[in-house]
Amino acid sequence: MLLAQGSSEAARSLLSRHLLFKTSDPTEARERVARVYCPHELEIVGREEPLVDTAMSRVSLGGVTLNRLRYGPTVRIDAGRLSSFALVMMPIAGTAQVTCGGEQARTTPRTAAVISPTQPLYQTIHANCDQIMVQIDSELLERICAQHLGHDLRRSLQFRLDLCMDPSGGGAWPALVSYLLAMFGGPAPQPVTPALRASIEHLIVVTLLHSQPNNYSEELLQPPPPIAPSHVKRVEDYIRAHAGEPLTVADLAAYAGVSASALYAGFRDFRNTSPMAYLRSERLQRVRDELQRTSPGTDTVADVASRWGFQHLSHFATHYRKKFGELPSDTLRKP
Repeated sequence: MLLAQGSSEAARSLLSRHLLFKTSDPTEARERVARVYCPHELEIVGREEPLVDTAMSRVSLGGVTLNRLRYGPTVRIDAGRLSSFALVMMPIAGTAQVTCGGEQARTTPRTAAVISPTQPLYQTIHANCDQIMVQIDSELLERICAQHLGHDLRRSLQFRLDLCMDPSGGGAWPALVSYLLAMFGGPAPQPVTPALRASIEHLIVVTLLHSQPNNYSEELLQPPPPIAPSHVKRVEDYIRAHAGEPLTVADLAAYAGVSASALYAGFRDFRNTSPMAYLRSERLQRVRDELQRTSPGTDTVADVASRWGFQHLSHFATHYRKKFGELPSDTLRKP
């Protein structure tokens, strides 16, 4: 791995200026890591004294964060589904055994693991394993993937678990991580302007999408779709502005000044979807946004869904889970 090829002292100093916490208390370690990632079960393996030597550093870049995490002893972690983010786990020392969905991988400084948001994660992190982790918000990942595909995602993104970090392979991802750590892990502070942050977010996501096999890899390799005609773009803008209103294909076609068949053809040929499916996807996103802002005990899922035009809750829940990889009730319960 490129970032582990330097001196041991250089490796130890990576992101040390951005230390978030250090503790020997396993309860504190679990709680502090959970604030960054998600609630999880933590079990210490092979020690009579229930102590850890946990340290975590963190650099936030908007929808992407660079983390460094060391537990100390061997630990077993059951994290369930990460849901709201993907995680690339890259040891700079030591090893871990990672199970994600139906795949398993042994991570080392030459083999990383890419954790897909919708797949359950279980891992054994061996003693003295020290890892760099890149955390990417699911919304950012899916939005940029959809932009490159030219249509909304029809299923959740799923990556192959093992990722080669051997520098001899010339992979783009190891080179990018080394660059980021040199940029933000050195002794001199690196100012991050909004424009730089947005560029880094996009570069990280695009590099991962194109360098790590996933269920959209074949489609991502295809030539970009042709530019959509103006009436398709106008209807997309109209849907985003009026997603909460009762809309029909006739309404949308009349607004665009084209026939219903021409509107269908435009969305089929340039968006690989239909006008009403596009409307449903936009409404699902609005429901998700509102559920994430709603405190449990105030509004119910049914209340929020009905406000955005969903009357058949079973159909709504099916579409919601297909788009986001979780039930709407799961979104509402998250802190």
